[in-house]
Amino acid sequence: MVLLRQATLHDLPAVCRIDALVLGSTSRAHELQMAIADGHCHVASLDMDTAGFAIMNQSFFQQSFIHLVIVHPRHQHQGIGKELMLYLEKLCPTDKLFTSTNLSNKKMHRLCQKLGYAYSGTIQHLDPADPEVFYCKKI
Repeated sequence: MVLLRQATLHDLPAVCRIDALVLGSTSRAHELQMAIADGHCHVASLDMDTAGFAIMNQSFFQQSFIHLVIVHPRHQHQGIGKELMLYLEKLCPTDKLFTSTNLSNKKMHRLCQKLGYAYSGTIQHLDPADPEVFYCKKI
């Protein structure tokens, strides 16, 4: 059973470990610490083990935006990402929830489509040769 909750600073080491494992670097450690301190980070636990995390805030044109959904590789394909997004939808204080992903991230595109997010647009030049694709869901 997946347990979803707001992250605390106690979760920081596990969140940073998962992020570094997936990203391949620790470059977001400070950003993750700030997201936890600000109450924007949420974790998914499976059998007392941190399986993933997600970050949502209202920094996107005063709308809610899911900045990251990261699942530990050993817990992928178990519905953790879906559970995190559904959890954030329940917490969403605005009437629209946005997210984005690189064009190359096919898993996230499939998840957004499965959960009823609508394509909102594409921005070039954020990552070389990998445009950012935006999605929105009315809550």
